[in-house]
Amino acid sequence: MNPSRAKLTSIFLSRSLWKNAKRTHIQGDASRRRYERLTCCMNGTSILMDAPPEDGEDVKPFVKVCKYFQKIGLSVPKIYDSDISNGFLILEDFGENLFSKMLINKPTYELEFYINATDNLIRLYHSTPLKGLDVYNNTDMVNKSLLALEWYLEYGLAESLNVTLKTKFYNLLNASLIKVMNTPLIMVHRDFHAENLIWLNHRKGHQRVGILDFQDTMLGHPAYDLASLLNDIRREVSPEIKRKCLEHYLLNTKLNVEDFEHGFSVCSAQRNLRILGVFTRLSVRDHKKDYLTFIPGIWRKLIEDLRHPSLEDLSSLIRDFFPEPNNDVIQRIKNSHVS
Repeated sequence: MNPSRAKLTSIFLSRSLWKNAKRTHIQGDASRRRYERLTCCMNGTSILMDAPPEDGEDVKPFVKVCKYFQKIGLSVPKIYDSDISNGFLILEDFGENLFSKMLINKPTYELEFYINATDNLIRLYHSTPLKGLDVYNNTDMVNKSLLALEWYLEYGLAESLNVTLKTKFYNLLNASLIKVMNTPLIMVHRDFHAENLIWLNHRKGHQRVGILDFQDTMLGHPAYDLASLLNDIRREVSPEIKRKCLEHYLLNTKLNVEDFEHGFSVCSAQRNLRILGVFTRLSVRDHKKDYLTFIPGIWRKLIEDLRHPSLEDLSSLIRDFFPEPNNDVIQRIKNSHVS
C-alpha cells in the first residue's frame, strides 16, 4: 500500500468505531481491492474493504446492490461505515466458511450447500430487477471473451493476433449469443461461485448462503449465474449435484428445458473464454502466476461447453487455432511479462 493510501485508511478508521481495532490482511479477489479483518474487543470483527478510486475501483455499485439484495432477502454483509469518495467500506464479517473450504472437509454437505445457493438464484429470477442496471448483452459478452485471444492465444502461441481470426471468432460467438439472449433478462451476479459464497450455519433456508463480490451485478441471461456456480474451475461440482441443481432451478422457474440448456452451454462457454483470458492476463500483466494452475481445467470445461450442437462452428475454430494448454504453453505464458 502506498503511503498516501495508508494515511487515508488510518484517517477513515480513526473516525469510526473501529479506530483501535487490530488489522489483519486477508486474501482478496482478482481485483485491485484490498481487505483487512478488523478485530476489536468492544465490537467483535468486521471487514475493511479498500477500493482505491485511482485504480479504477468504485464502491457505489457495491452499496447500491447491497441494499437491494438485503431488501429482497438475500444474505449480504451489512455496511457499518463508509467513505464513498475515497473507496472505503467497513462490512459485516461473514467469517471464513467459504463453500470451497468447507466442502474439503465436509463433502457430504455439497447438495445442501448448492441447492441453497440455487435457491438464491431462483429468488433473483422471481425478483423485480433493480432499476438502472446495465445489460450484460451479447456485445459486452463477446468483447470480454476477446480476452481469450488477446491474452491466452497471443501469449500461449507467442505470436501476434490474426485480425481475420479475431473477426471470425467475434462473429461466431456473437451469433451464438444472439440466439439465446432473446429470453427475458434477470439480475445476474456475474461471479457467483464457491469462493464468493459463505455458509452461515446460524441462519435459515436460503439465507444460510452469504454472498460476496456482487458489485458487478447487471441484467443478463437466467442461465449465467447457474453456469458460474456449477461450472466454475475453482471448485469441481459433482455431475449428480449439477443435475439436481439444474432440475431444481428449472422446476422453480418453469423455464423451457431445451432453451435453458442451450443458454447454459453458450453462457458457460462465453464465461470460460473470458476467464481463460483474464487468468492469463493476471499472470502476464499482474505477475499472479498461481492463476496459471487453473488454465488446463478451464480449457477442459470450455471443450465440454462447446459440445452443444449450436456451438459446432465455434468449437471447430477454437480447436483449430487455440493451443491446448500443455506444459510448453503454460511455461511460455509464465515466462511472459508486460508492464
